[in-house]
Amino acid sequence: MSDLLSSLESAAKTERCQAIMRLLSSIAVEEMALAHIVNGEAEKIQYVMGTLNPEIKGPEAVSVQDLFTVQDSVRKMMEEVLLREMMLHIKFENMLGALAKTSMQPKIP
Repeated sequence: MSDLLSSLESAAKTERCQAIMRLLSSIAVEEMALAHIVNGEAEKIQYVMGTLNPEIKGPEAVSVQDLFTVQDSVRKMMEEVLLREMMLHIKFENMLGALAKTSMQPKIP
């Protein structure tokens, strides 16, 4: 009976580690998505300023109001990215804490 119990406990720990590793992987994927958003916002600014690519011609005349509009748009998006980063950080810390509580360490490929 104790063999069955230890076998079940071992399987539960393995499943828990796998679940934690999947959650950590999902955090990594979300971080990559946020990096793409930040890059897109940087390219938006570069396009308006005419510095994105020498072959790509930016807008002919950019007014100060246009620059403020773009800056406001980028600021709002970056605030959203920052909030998402904070949530991911909390999620990451929770997963590390859960991983530390398991006696079985995950196998990292």
